[in-house]
Amino acid sequence: MIGRRLALGAPLLLLACGGREPPPAAPRIQGYAWLTPLRLNVADLEVIERPVDGRVDPPAPLVPSAEVARMGRDRLIPSGTTGRARFVVEAATLTRSGDAIAVLLRARVEVLDNDRRVAFAVAEARRSLTGTADSGSARARAAEEVVARAMDDLNVEFELQVRRNLRDWLLDTTPTAPVAPVDSPDGIQRQDLPRG
Repeated sequence: MIGRRLALGAPLLLLACGGREPPPAAPRIQGYAWLTPLRLNVADLEVIERPVDGRVDPPAPLVPSAEVARMGRDRLIPSGTTGRARFVVEAATLTRSGDAIAVLLRARVEVLDNDRRVAFAVAEARRSLTGTADSGSARARAAEEVVARAMDDLNVEFELQVRRNLRDWLLDTTPTAPVAPVDSPDGIQRQDLPRG
């Protein structure tokens, strides 16, 4: 009986709060360096952030082209001694039509020998959201959410395409713990635990 009263009272509580905005979304982790790094066997990486297709309808708290470029800088690590790679933001759009938002992200990484492309990988992600609210802050939150979800999709697809198409250029990304010399005063000493 109490559960039913609470359920019936919930719509009245929502009506009483009528004009209020929903609480702000939790802050997002900045950047993508916490994801698995993709170490390329090149000495240099150039990031080109000017997409040919870069339309962004406001409000846009997360600028799509900046997020895609950040992903390239954070995830691709040049770890070789020669050669270079180029990360290109090909498309980064956020468009609005009525109460709908659509996001298109596309990135390409190329391995170059002088100026000749010898290998490449392309990844693309699309997301959309309908029924966005009319208030400015709610529209901004909806745009942030759809761009963030598209970036999650792009990160997964990008890693898959890099591992598939650039496997000959990838170096091992298995993390290893540093080992200090046993006689080092600051080194970690191994001790056996007592049994029992």
